[in-house]
Amino acid sequence: MGKDELMEYVDETDKVLGTLPRNKIIEQNKMYRLVAVFVFNGEGKLFIQQRSQSNGRYPGYYESSAGGHIVIGESYEQAAYRELYEELGIKDTLKFVGKLKVEYEGISRFVSLYECLTNKKININKDEVGGGNFLALNEISVMLKSKEKFTPVFIELFNRFYMGKK
Repeated sequence: MGKDELMEYVDETDKVLGTLPRNKIIEQNKMYRLVAVFVFNGEGKLFIQQRSQSNGRYPGYYESSAGGHIVIGESYEQAAYRELYEELGIKDTLKFVGKLKVEYEGISRFVSLYECLTNKKININKDEVGGGNFLALNEISVMLKSKEKFTPVFIELFNRFYMGKK
């Protein structure tokens, strides 16, 4: 999604108030929506994506398996299915996990998290994703504690929904 692409901005209750270019939403500290998908394999390992080094925001950082901004008129669930396919080439069933309000860089965002349990082959879209690996949750916890570079959204979601799980 380009910085000039129109996005919806929302109020404190996640009600759509209007649309603005993405860069204007950021400049004006308006709340907006994101979606994240955590993809698990049959061994219970989570696929963590590594952002491309050419990405303007958080290059090389680890993050959710798939995710991104909500397109105008799209539901969180529709966005989750779209992002999962665009980034990892997977079409599979998603399960809603929860929604959080996450704040970083002075802006609040609503983030809905979905899970996908699959043994389908991941086909990384190199235009969107730098790489990735399946890791056990305890391995990810160790990486977080050792200050590996993870995006703020991933840290919030992982700590809220998965910290302490095996």
